[in-house]
Amino acid sequence: MRKQFFVLLITSILLTSCNFPLAQSTPDPALVATGVAATLTASFPNISETPQYLSTTSLPTIALNTLEPSATPTITPTATTPPDDPKTTLGTPGFTDTFTSGSAFGLATEPYQDDAVIIEVKNGAMQFTSFKINAGKRWRLTSRNPQNLYLEGTFRTTSCAGDDQYGLVFRAPTYSDGIGYYFGVTCDGKYYLQRMSATDTITLVNLTTDSNILSGSGQVNRLGVWAQNQTIKLYANGSLIKEITDDGLVNQGYIGAFTAAYDDPGLTIQLEEISLWPLP
Repeated sequence: MRKQFFVLLITSILLTSCNFPLAQSTPDPALVATGVAATLTASFPNISETPQYLSTTSLPTIALNTLEPSATPTITPTATTPPDDPKTTLGTPGFTDTFTSGSAFGLATEPYQDDAVIIEVKNGAMQFTSFKINAGKRWRLTSRNPQNLYLEGTFRTTSCAGDDQYGLVFRAPTYSDGIGYYFGVTCDGKYYLQRMSATDTITLVNLTTDSNILSGSGQVNRLGVWAQNQTIKLYANGSLIKEITDDGLVNQGYIGAFTAAYDDPGLTIQLEEISLWPLP
C-alpha cells in the first residue's frame, strides 16, 4: 500500500512539471506582406571615414551724452530647399500614410513578428525593431502598385550603427517573394540600389558615401526614388544623388519599406511618413 502511494506521488510530480509548447499559426504571406531575404542579401564592404557668463556687477550711470545703440536687425534663418527636390513641383501626392493606423500595411489589429524582427505601428510611425544581426532584409508592403512613380519615405533612426540598413521598396510584383528594387542607406551614411530577382541579387549602385545622408542614431532622413519606365533617380533629403537606367523591372509593383540589421542587433527604424506620386 505504501509502495503504491509513493508510485502515485512520483507520477503526479512528473506530470505537473511538463510544459508542452503550443502550436503557433503560420501567417498568410498574402496578408502579412513581409518577407525574409537572408540568402539573397549581398555582403557589403566597409568604407572608412565653456559658456561665457556675464558679470552681475553694477555699472555707474552716465547722465550726459549717452549714446543709444542702433537697432540690430534680426535675421531669421530659413531652411533651403534643394532646387531638384521633386516635392516642390509634383503637388499633392496620390497616396500618403502618416500611420495614424496600420490599415494600409495590414497592421491595424496586430504587429507582424518573426524570429528576427517585429513590425508595428505605434506613436505615429511604422516601427521596425530587430532582434539579431545578419538575418537578411525584412520588408513591409502596401497594396499601391503603380508602374511609374515618385516614392518618398521619412525615416527616423532610433537606434542603428555602421552597416545597418533601411530604405524603400518599389516595383515588387508580389508581397512575399522578395522580388523588387531596394533603395537603401546605411547608418554610417552610404546608399545603394539593388534589384532582387527570384534567384539572385543584382547590385545596380554600389555602396557610396554621400554627405546628404545624416548618419547615426537619432537622425531623420527623407529618402525618395523616381522611377519612370527605365529611368531611376535616387534622392536623399530632397537632393538628387544618383540617376541610372535599368530595364530589369519595368512593370507595376507594390511599394513599401525595409530594414536589415548587420551591426546593431537592436536596430530600430521608424517610418514616420510615406507618400506616392503617380507619374505618366
